[in-house]
Amino acid sequence: MSPWSEFLDWLRSGPGQLVGTSLNTDTDYQSATYAPPTFLLVGNEARGLPEDYEEACDMLVKMPMMGKADSLNAAVATAVMAYEVLNQRRK
Repeated sequence: MSPWSEFLDWLRSGPGQLVGTSLNTDTDYQSATYAPPTFLLVGNEARGLPEDYEEACDMLVKMPMMGKADSLNAAVATAVMAYEVLNQRRK
């Protein structure tokens, strides 16, 4: 596992869009346009992404929730995000 700073250095050395999920945005995950290659950051259910991770993202997106649930399991959220990114590439 690499430290965060090493990952960012690697990511910024080539093409890539860093997309984070966050409640601190109004951008719906389905209305965003994902540029390849897309790297996804998903925080944990209770605290989300750390502030410095959000600041490093090229874009933050939100997954709106229906009903009483206020978040998805992180693994499920990642799967939904990955599906949306891949679905856009099929068009």
